[in-house]
Amino acid sequence: MNAMPLIPPTVQHRPQGLIDCAQITDTLIFPGQDRQVVYDQVRGLLTAGHLHPSAREERGKKAFLLAPENMLIADVMLRMRDFGMRGADDAKADPYVAAGLTLRHWSGGKPGGAKSNPAAHVIAEYEIDVRGWVFELWSFRHAKRDRVQFEGRIHHVTRRQATNLRHGGKPSWIPCGCYAVDLTDALDRWHPRGQERREAMN
Repeated sequence: MNAMPLIPPTVQHRPQGLIDCAQITDTLIFPGQDRQVVYDQVRGLLTAGHLHPSAREERGKKAFLLAPENMLIADVMLRMRDFGMRGADDAKADPYVAAGLTLRHWSGGKPGGAKSNPAAHVIAEYEIDVRGWVFELWSFRHAKRDRVQFEGRIHHVTRRQATNLRHGGKPSWIPCGCYAVDLTDALDRWHPRGQERREAMN
């Protein structure tokens, strides 16, 4: 498990648009869930280095403050937890590390006109009614040794656009399974644009 990757700068006043673990918890919690349990899970993602803070409050609660795309990253990872996925000491065998890399970094280079990271890009496209992005987490088993590694990608189901799977073209690694999250479905549940769409339909 990774430690928090950096110590963010402190701020006296919360910059507009940044969110904290409590807001992520209150947004992503499902009916019937224990808030403290969900908060501890979100905070655990932060402590493990899977959520990256941009700043920390100098006063008050001294909360870590995160860019909005961390909401989508946390949503994906909490759903992974629902499937019983757990972290690993070896980063390459840790599905959460793979998910974080997938949603935070462009594999194969950033496409022209894309946002700074895949999670932010998916959210920006959703806000202009572009739907159809999916997160996939693939498991690969080594052809000769008892090793399993995880790798993720995002792809658009109708455009046939996707980030790269490095292991996919290597004969020494055998694809074994795929876990997927419909990112549009995730955003529909909690993003303000999804709430506006539901209200317009009523």
